[in-house]
Amino acid sequence: MKLVSKFATTLLLLALMLSVVPASAVRPAQAATAYWAQFVADVTVPDGTTYAPGTAFKKTWRLKNIGTSAWSDVSLIFVSGEKMGAPTSAALPTTVNVGATVDISVDMTAPASGGHYFGYYKLKSASGGEFGIGSNANSTFWVEINVSSSTGTGYDFTAKASEATWSTGAGAFTFPGTDGNANGFALKLDKPKPETGIESTLAGLLLAPNNVNNGYVQGIYPAFKVQSGDRFQATIGCEYNATSCYVAYRLDYQIGSDPVKTFWTFREKYEGWTYGANLDLSSFAGKDVKFILVISAYGSPTGDRALWINPVIARSGGTVATNTPAPTVTGTPPTSTPTKTATPVSNCTNLAQFIADVNVPDGTSFPANTPFLKTWRLKNIGTCSWSSYSLIFDTGEKMGGIDGVIPTTVAPGQTVDVSTNLTAPPTSGTYRGYWKLKSAAGASFGIGTGGTKSFWVEIKVTGSAGPTVTPGPTATPLAGTTYDFSQKVCDASWYSGAGSLPCPGTDGDAKGFVLKVNPSKLENGTYDNRTGLVTFPQNVTNGYIQGIYPAYTVKSGDKFRSLVGCEGSAQCNVTFRLDYSISGSSTIQTMWAFGEKNEGLNGTADVSLESLVGKDIKFILTILSNGSPTGDRALWVAPIIYNSVAYPNP
Repeated sequence: MKLVSKFATTLLLLALMLSVVPASAVRPAQAATAYWAQFVADVTVPDGTTYAPGTAFKKTWRLKNIGTSAWSDVSLIFVSGEKMGAPTSAALPTTVNVGATVDISVDMTAPASGGHYFGYYKLKSASGGEFGIGSNANSTFWVEINVSSSTGTGYDFTAKASEATWSTGAGAFTFPGTDGNANGFALKLDKPKPETGIESTLAGLLLAPNNVNNGYVQGIYPAFKVQSGDRFQATIGCEYNATSCYVAYRLDYQIGSDPVKTFWTFREKYEGWTYGANLDLSSFAGKDVKFILVISAYGSPTGDRALWINPVIARSGGTVATNTPAPTVTGTPPTSTPTKTATPVSNCTNLAQFIADVNVPDGTSFPANTPFLKTWRLKNIGTCSWSSYSLIFDTGEKMGGIDGVIPTTVAPGQTVDVSTNLTAPPTSGTYRGYWKLKSAAGASFGIGTGGTKSFWVEIKVTGSAGPTVTPGPTATPLAGTTYDFSQKVCDASWYSGAGSLPCPGTDGDAKGFVLKVNPSKLENGTYDNRTGLVTFPQNVTNGYIQGIYPAYTVKSGDKFRSLVGCEGSAQCNVTFRLDYSISGSSTIQTMWAFGEKNEGLNGTADVSLESLVGKDIKFILTILSNGSPTGDRALWVAPIIYNSVAYPNP
């Protein structure tokens, strides 16, 4: 698994693409279940929403019927935890046929005292008994809130938008802008309607970049003194019906006259969901910080209407309300140990970051019944030390795996390799198993901004002999290679914001440069014996470099592959992109993107080009600086197109 979100919150990207698991993607071990639910989204009240004591609110879950029986006599039932004034049971509002989804709502009231509260729920059929979610249809789903015992202040980016300095690639403008302006704009919306189609009761900002490829819009806010415990919170997503929207969200910042830097970034495409940002700003405590909201187009700006719903800085003891009634996709919730009373606020937080698949990359093939070891590399990005913590199965296909204790104590900021022995299922198909971690106190957690998402293993079971594993970093070029971007580097036309660039370039050229290297130096200090390309963007904030290659006719089975990472500098922070244009068209589109920092690991691109078969395509290698360009030596190792039909087992 290679997550696009190796950004500041890292894992926010791998969450972006695969956080919701359709029933078809999970092959349960047991026979079909008559009554079985799949969690789809928190339509209102994302996990961790903060309320003042006694606040009334409506919680709505979106569930899908993935069983074999229609829900014609089904009710929501309270199981355990904190009831929060909810009824013991409530009938579903309609019959839910197999494969259909339903929104289930219940009125609740925040408890009278401060704390961290969970309420656990299941469904009940008059004919089939209790049932829920998860691989065995018996797990609970829940509501999770924080109750603030006092009032306090925060910072509301929507209310303060007129105090920010707004600009796009076309220049400065006065807030509010004009909707539809080709130079870009920013507007306040009292009831923003995100791509979910559910209108928010909280105000937000609608931002659109200037109407050029890779355009942007940004608002630089006045300096704000950050306190320990402050958090940046927002719900993000494209505006409803902006179906062509494909953007990158960024929270940048500047301290004094220092260079602008990127604190967090997130890639978003219109797919019917919104996502929650919940970022700890404690590293800025005591500093006056200018925060910058940025939206940049991924290639073409057509339809790029991006929403920041209720963007605020929430302060401990007085969090600004975050009851955003827009779905925050959290994946399939785990089987949690229900609590009988309110859980007190912990003195530390549990949060993991996915770093790498140490072995068994997604899509690895095994013969039926083959035993194998799966190892994930995770980083502790919370504030609790992981002592006597465990790896636990969450949902999906278990593949014979068992829960196990993490072999060592993992302090905040440290990484650990976590393994489990698995066995490929007996029949052919694609299988995925989802896993999380469990604290010594029994609380489960995972990756993503809220620690609610699972990491996973995904394999294919075939009748062929031996596993098919992605070549290691020192492998020779693939057989079946049909196009080698390194060898043809100077056939491409190279550009940056400073204009046309020579090929090869000159190392250190402030306009940006491209160089062919062999061997290629990886982030861990070792060398790969394949040829690579070092691409350095123009030496300006948010600079870029791109190489537009001659047209290539895509064949069925073609895939783009490259090892990607930073060369040298620990300050490297870039976005890799594979863009393309169809010959004869001036429109540039993005096929793949990957955020990368120098953290000692390289990522892998393995991108199917099947949607472009038969077309003459100009492929474009693009590198974008995420803020300051200092040290942004981005390395493409062995970038090629290979044919998976001619060479099916790379």
